[in-house]
Amino acid sequence: MTDTTTQLAILSDALVKIIDLCPMAGKAEPVDLLTRAGDIAAQALTAAATYGPLPPFADSQSTEENGA
Repeated sequence: MTDTTTQLAILSDALVKIIDLCPMAGKAEPVDLLTRAGDIAAQALTAAATYGPLPPFADSQSTEENGA
């Protein structure tokens, strides 16, 4: 497994965990769900970054294309 594949696996797993929070909507406070989703994302990004630089995100590419 390459570093990039490992990074994508970590980020994909985090996305699934965030999506799994959706059934809790309406049962939990929105701020609690957003906080939990943010924590999951931050942990995944930190873990993925230990395997090297993260690949560029789509938004950063479109920003470069727009000359910003």
